[in-house]
Amino acid sequence: MGIALVEPAIVPDTFVTGRLQPEDLGNGNLRMTFYVTQRSLDGISDECVIVARLVISSETVKSLIPSTMKALGISCSGCERLRVLAH
Repeated sequence: MGIALVEPAIVPDTFVTGRLQPEDLGNGNLRMTFYVTQRSLDGISDECVIVARLVISSETVKSLIPSTMKALGISCSGCERLRVLAH
């Protein structure tokens, strides 16, 4: 059985190119900060612009791992590959 989702206001997709290390907020919650790398206004260097911050329970993060691995085509026997991707 699926989850009945309601979207009373349009929630836009946000493209990200990276994230900072999760911050432990206590009580089983993490803050994840996501950014996009873009050319800075000086036109010479790159900068990382924060585009989203999520406060998410550690249990939810754990529940994302199997479905993320499946979406990436990584099976349980691919844990070594996942370790390489994470570093």
